[in-house]
Amino acid sequence: MNIIVPVVFGKELDSKEISNKYINGERLPLENVKVKKTPKGLIIGILAAVVIIAIGIVLFILKPWSAGYVATVDSSKITKQEYIVFSKTSMNQFLNNIPNNAKTIDNYDWSTQQNGEAVKEQIKKETLNQIQENKIMLIKAKEAGIKLTTEEIANIDTLEKSMSEGGAKADAEKIIQDAFGVSLAEYKEVYKGFSLAQKYKDTERSTSKITVGDDEVKKYYDTNKTVFDKATVTHIVISTVDSNGAPVSEGKKSEAKKKADDLVAKINAGGDIKALAVENSSDPNAATDKGELTFAKGEMSSQYPVLANLENWAFSNDVGKVGVVEAAYGYDVVKLEKRAESTYDEVKDKIKSALIYTKFTDDFNSKLDAWKKEKQYEIVKNNSVLKKTDLAIYRV
Repeated sequence: MNIIVPVVFGKELDSKEISNKYINGERLPLENVKVKKTPKGLIIGILAAVVIIAIGIVLFILKPWSAGYVATVDSSKITKQEYIVFSKTSMNQFLNNIPNNAKTIDNYDWSTQQNGEAVKEQIKKETLNQIQENKIMLIKAKEAGIKLTTEEIANIDTLEKSMSEGGAKADAEKIIQDAFGVSLAEYKEVYKGFSLAQKYKDTERSTSKITVGDDEVKKYYDTNKTVFDKATVTHIVISTVDSNGAPVSEGKKSEAKKKADDLVAKINAGGDIKALAVENSSDPNAATDKGELTFAKGEMSSQYPVLANLENWAFSNDVGKVGVVEAAYGYDVVKLEKRAESTYDEVKDKIKSALIYTKFTDDFNSKLDAWKKEKQYEIVKNNSVLKKTDLAIYRV
């Protein structure tokens, strides 16, 4: 089954996932001006104007945020659009991790206290931290001569083809505008930078000398056998969101719950859940996979937090059980078809790759933390622009 998720960034992403090009020191083009013979007095006036312009350029260099930047890392500017995209990505991730959450960015109270601090303050800090790390990786990518290929840039420039049915640019523009409050072109620029930063990290990983021995892999498997349990379910999605991803009315949600309960009754009475999935599921893949889904413990909740309840249900019930599981997108009518333990041979390569990745990530994050402490890479805020941008994002 292919899981359809919003076009947003995840905290731990690979080079195929999305986000960000930064406008590093780009110069505005100077227009060609044809000058006729000029009186001497006018020349003096022009020279004075040139001096004023030169001073303005110096001030611009010293205060790059004068053009609307929210902060800088080294000589790299953090644009308002970039900050907005990262912020709203973090906000969406936060909401997706709330069980049974029906709130959206626009109607969630971001002043809610969590661990003694407003959620919005935590997200602001995390957003700036993520952007600082991204900027450092971009600087390191430039130093290493790493660039996006022509094909990679073309894939981003034609992003709308994968974002909407038929690849309509107008539809993609609306999706991005609704989700982030920036234009499609601005989003693509942010996307390019993020992609390049992730490419740098992937390059570092591909050239890493980190290894893991077979004895370490076997020890991990023996200690964590239940982690590799896998479940197969058949499910029917009864959606409670509209075509734009917004929650439906309470009345329609009640109708969806009744439909889900009625389907459970039919299945328990002997109905074929696979046939019912083809007939009733909101999942567009049901016609081909008939609602069947197999996953290991922890797989769904880590990759798709919105499916955490479905995963928990599958590993908390007996084979043959039929029930209803609620999620942010609606109700899942689920039947647990089978559950089994994965053998060592089935998962040893996966474990080895995971252990190598974990060691690399720990090592890479340590380097990032060290770089962030260097004065060269500290994040310098432009508080006036940052405050105005935060007011627009959190609307308070």
